[in-house]
Amino acid sequence: MSDLPLLILGGSYAGLLAAARLRKKAPSARILLIADQAHFQQRVRWHEALAGTRVKRAALAPLLARARVEFVQARIVAWNPAAQQIEVHTPQGPQVIAYRGVICALGSVSQGADLPGAEHLWQLSFDQPLAERQAELKRLAACGGRLLVIGNGLSGVECASELAQRFAGLQVSLLGRQQPLPGFCPQAREHACRRLRQLRVNLLIGEVDALQAGAAYLADGRRVGADRMLWCGGLRANPLLLHSGLPLTPQGRLRVGPDLRVEGYEHLWAAGDCSAATLTDGQLLRLSCATALPSGGHAGEAMGDWLQGRQPQPFAFAYVLRCLSLGRGDGIWQLTDARDRAQPRWLGGWRAALIKWMLCTLVWVAPRWELSLGRRIYHWPRTVLDKEST
Repeated sequence: MSDLPLLILGGSYAGLLAAARLRKKAPSARILLIADQAHFQQRVRWHEALAGTRVKRAALAPLLARARVEFVQARIVAWNPAAQQIEVHTPQGPQVIAYRGVICALGSVSQGADLPGAEHLWQLSFDQPLAERQAELKRLAACGGRLLVIGNGLSGVECASELAQRFAGLQVSLLGRQQPLPGFCPQAREHACRRLRQLRVNLLIGEVDALQAGAAYLADGRRVGADRMLWCGGLRANPLLLHSGLPLTPQGRLRVGPDLRVEGYEHLWAAGDCSAATLTDGQLLRLSCATALPSGGHAGEAMGDWLQGRQPQPFAFAYVLRCLSLGRGDGIWQLTDARDRAQPRWLGGWRAALIKWMLCTLVWVAPRWELSLGRRIYHWPRTVLDKEST
């Protein structure tokens, strides 16, 4: 068993930092990272890429090779945790990989795929043909076409503002169940609404019930016409887990203990959006890059401790802020408490946009530098919450 490899499933933020931390803890172990995409993409900048900004990406194979981690580009087709085997489909054909331990960082997918008529949606993913989408947005802008952005949380607001600013003439509408940015303080939300209106974004309130070509139908019976619809209404854990036989929450995320080890499995950890990780008081972490890197780093260290016969430490994490862009030159920086609750302190304008750019740069370079240098570069806020702070 000790000759079998250690596997990391997923090649995004959580998976890459897990690989870097595991390599540091286990310098002689054989580590394989399995992902279906050949590149590490900056998911937090997808709205910029859709608008035509050139967003850098990194090829996984040479990046991982710097830390002596083997890259396997493959699609996972079956997983037998009891037998400690994973079946994958590579460009060369099917393959069964037996393993010693696994860190699952398979991430999340769009919830929009569950709606009736979801085939009419554009999804928030680098898997989509961005060049074709950009060409169509230019065509729509030239003739006054309509784009409906569904979901007015961080991703929806960023997409709506970015596209409205970049494509003059495009009629952008932003639809959500309530006013934009419900997790922000009232003053920050007012700033966002002013900016969106300044960019001529039409703000709509309602819940999508079904979709057809050219329209979204709301639960209250209204019809919202659109030439194209972009889903930013939420994410869910990778559906591959539904067929794994592993313990899942009602939301499809892997149930984990305090050290992020999957319940009932000594050799298996989960990190990122597929993990039902919590704060120390039991509050479930939201699906985000802000939690993916910390949980991935901890999972790598925890597996390293397990390999060395040491008891892994509990995962400790605290929220500090939320940040988003409102097109080029504007944004919002929102201070939060450790439980992600908005505080009265916030910042808007170009300074907030600069902070957002700095944070995007940090999460892009940190896992790459750790893999290259073998040193801890990324640090996250940690705290132990007590009952008095509730």
